[in-house]
Amino acid sequence: MTQSPKRIKFILFLIVFTDMMGFSLLFPLFPKTLEFFLLKGDDALFRMFYSAANLLSFGGDTKYTFVLFGGILGSIYSFLQFVAAPVWGRFSDHSGRRAILVLTTFGNTIGYLLWLFSSQFWMFVLSRVITGMMGGNLSVASAAMADQTDEKSRAAGMGFLGAGIGLGFVMGPLLGGMSSQWTFLDSFYKEGAMVVFPASAFFAILVSLLTMILVFVFLPHNKPTVVPEKEIHPFLSLKKIESRNLVRISLLNLLFVLSFSGFEFVVNFFLSDTFQFSPKEIGFTFLYIGIIIILVQGGVVRRLSGKISEKRISLYGAVLVVIGMGLLVSFGSSFTGLFISLFFLAFGSALVNPGLSSFASLESGKGDLGRSLGLFRSFGSLGRAVSPVVFSLLYFQKGPSLAFFVSFILLIGFGFLLFTQKEKTT
Repeated sequence: MTQSPKRIKFILFLIVFTDMMGFSLLFPLFPKTLEFFLLKGDDALFRMFYSAANLLSFGGDTKYTFVLFGGILGSIYSFLQFVAAPVWGRFSDHSGRRAILVLTTFGNTIGYLLWLFSSQFWMFVLSRVITGMMGGNLSVASAAMADQTDEKSRAAGMGFLGAGIGLGFVMGPLLGGMSSQWTFLDSFYKEGAMVVFPASAFFAILVSLLTMILVFVFLPHNKPTVVPEKEIHPFLSLKKIESRNLVRISLLNLLFVLSFSGFEFVVNFFLSDTFQFSPKEIGFTFLYIGIIIILVQGGVVRRLSGKISEKRISLYGAVLVVIGMGLLVSFGSSFTGLFISLFFLAFGSALVNPGLSSFASLESGKGDLGRSLGLFRSFGSLGRAVSPVVFSLLYFQKGPSLAFFVSFILLIGFGFLLFTQKEKTT
């Protein structure tokens, strides 16, 4: 049965929504999960990670050791996305989007199953390794969305996909916190057979299974376009990539993600230290950010798509994030200044992400979208792999002012380089 393009776009929205929701369920549970393994005290791998976090702290406050610990684990996850995204994208160009999405969502389910039964730390790390590798499937979903759009509607399609990702990130931590109160599996945890918060892990499994069913049942299996054989990972042959613009746009994505995700990582501690926000209040702050992103990507970007270029959409976003970060550096210590700056940051990032994704997609051939967007996503994952450790060290050694100022300078550099970036000529 042939699906209409609108239905396929909605299915892709649901796929990335459920995928991101399952992934971000763990966020509010991370500190207590690490404490659970620390109290067990019988795992050599845990001691190795904990020693690395102590070493990186350079004599800083030991209360932040767990934060660095979490940053190291988060960096491993994102580094594996960096490795996997172009590989999955390339495979999807050859084997079809649905086949690869079914495979990766099934892999995610296995990873969450390991999380549920992680009575030992090595099992928990293995679950993060598996889900990190499978998390590169966002490049395949982006390529599938690009398949369903023409050049004029590309930014709108990417904005719709971005709204699904944003909504998943908002709902995941919220549902993770709620599911942590469920006790129907706690007897297995107390017996040592399951990880702490087993109901949350079980819920993540169900969400991943739902994603796999959505892909298998509703996403059509299109015969892939035959493309010439290329290296399995584009990083092995960057100099040979036909479109230099694609490489430059991907580098711009690396710079933006590095600066913005660094801010996202440390702002949790800023809210706690400066405003004494509780975890619940921090969660509502991110809900405020998420709602802005969803409204912009689901509404504003769709209206701008086809009327102005992808570069201009991204430039508007760059100006807004620079304004927002400048306000945060100057007036972020006041409650009003904080939320005004967060408004500009959220609005701007909601324009930059789909704008750059669409910009990158226009630099690839129709039969090579998966590989091109895999390269683009891979650069972003590399930035996300580096930022937690770098920005947490800046924050905990020198304070929030320097961390936000470094992000501000990087965003100015991003905006300038984006301004000088050439657009594809036809």
